[in-house]
Amino acid sequence: MAGRKSKKLANRCQKIEWKVGIYLRLSSDDGDNAESDSIKNQRELITYYLKNEENLKIVDYYADDGYSGTTFHRPEFKRMFNDMVNGKINTIIVKDLSRFGRNYIEVGNYIEQIFPLYNIRFIAINDNVDSYKDPKSINNVIVPFKNLMNDEYARDISNKVRSVLLTKSKNGEFVGGTTPYGYKKNPENIYQLIIDEDEARNVRLIYEMALKGDGTLKICQYLNNNNILCRKEIQRRNKYNISLDANEESKYRWSKTTISNILTNETYIGNLVYNRTGSISYKNHKQVAKPKEEWIIVNGTHKGIVEIEEFKKVGKLIEDRKCNRKKPSQPSIYSWKIKCADCGHAMCRMEDYREKRECSNFYCRSYKTQSNVCSPHKIRTADLNNIVLEMILLQVKLVLELEKTISKLKKDGLSSKYEREYSSQVEKMNNDIDKLRKLKKVSYEDWKFEKISKEEYLTYAKDYDERIEIINKEIKALETIYLENIKNLKKDDYWIEHFKRNKKIKTLSKDVIDELIDTIYVHEGGNVTIKFKYQDEYKKALEFVSSKEVINSD
Repeated sequence: MAGRKSKKLANRCQKIEWKVGIYLRLSSDDGDNAESDSIKNQRELITYYLKNEENLKIVDYYADDGYSGTTFHRPEFKRMFNDMVNGKINTIIVKDLSRFGRNYIEVGNYIEQIFPLYNIRFIAINDNVDSYKDPKSINNVIVPFKNLMNDEYARDISNKVRSVLLTKSKNGEFVGGTTPYGYKKNPENIYQLIIDEDEARNVRLIYEMALKGDGTLKICQYLNNNNILCRKEIQRRNKYNISLDANEESKYRWSKTTISNILTNETYIGNLVYNRTGSISYKNHKQVAKPKEEWIIVNGTHKGIVEIEEFKKVGKLIEDRKCNRKKPSQPSIYSWKIKCADCGHAMCRMEDYREKRECSNFYCRSYKTQSNVCSPHKIRTADLNNIVLEMILLQVKLVLELEKTISKLKKDGLSSKYEREYSSQVEKMNNDIDKLRKLKKVSYEDWKFEKISKEEYLTYAKDYDERIEIINKEIKALETIYLENIKNLKKDDYWIEHFKRNKKIKTLSKDVIDELIDTIYVHEGGNVTIKFKYQDEYKKALEFVSSKEVINSD
């Protein structure tokens, strides 16, 4: 019995084309196992396994080298998932469950819920898991137990790494990845910072300008307009072997945030500050700011770029400016929505309280940080509000008129009309097919009674078959059009409801903006273009109505 069962399973496997995606992962979380779990070793083990398996065709390799297993926000994993959804692969093979992931809940969700939903075969070689050959292996008690152990291993490693880094930090050692701007790692001691004179000159310039009373925006403009490269741009050019020449176009530029960090960071007076930010947990690597009392400050760990007195003076100027600055009465309702129509960068809101004006304006952020790149694109917030409200009400009116037209078409019995036209055309085509089949039968009889030769019969038969095939394709195409028309008539136009519930708005709110608008583009001179949400649906509905009105007029 067992022999027949295994033979039957093998025959069933051979009938399916298994399109394999091989997933490989390695990170620092793997500790002592890093060598045995190297990407190369994983690849070799899986390749050897596939030599003994039939009908498994490798489509692609997906390797996340240097990514933790506690999160699934990995570039190659995302690419593999998209290929899985799009049908490029239907099998995923890993060396073991820990290579797939170390998040107990997420791993279980993928194996037990997501993969079956997409009919994905999952194989973990060392853990003897094969969801197709042995479906019970997925639900085996050992699988969730191993996932739990992998999760606990990741938590333990995370705590150990954090403890080591904390100890080094308290001893005044630099344990960060990228050094602060103006510094580099000492080649003789990677845990010590030394001054990078090329960058340090710019740090001193930033402090000199701040001491003269220049704000972060003015300092940004000066650095960008004089083609002084920021750290990120230098790294990009070095990575892609691009010249550091000032005439080369820059992708990254100085920002107010970067300048502010430089002016408030004690690193520039010789102190190291740690624990300013930290991840939420070993599973969630998102960085969050920590309260100042949790910071670790070690004095005199390296040579400072600026004097302590200068640092304190700049700090006082910043605090005084904060005290004198009046906060906006409310946050902008256009957050992440408003962009410059020319350069495509975000617009920034600036409040003008000079001489009790209390005026709010939007400017192109590129212009503000580098005045030689773009123009102001200035628009008063009050004017923008009026324009946006007017355009929303106009769009709502257009959508409601469109809905009335669609409702009228439905009421006029367009569905029955479609059905009659479709049935009539299909009936005519089927009659044509019957005629061709009769002609083919007559040709066959003529051949049998020797009225025509065999070659003539075969020629006629081939011609009739080809014409029948063409008509069948036309019927199939007609059916597709018919079903699409019926679908358009019957479908629930959910997107219309978003506009309908805003037909009586009198004032704007962030909820309304987020619900209806994708992007707002501001042109130089104050003109505004709005890209509304559901534009594709609106366009399809318009085309549908236009085509049906033409039919009715005929």
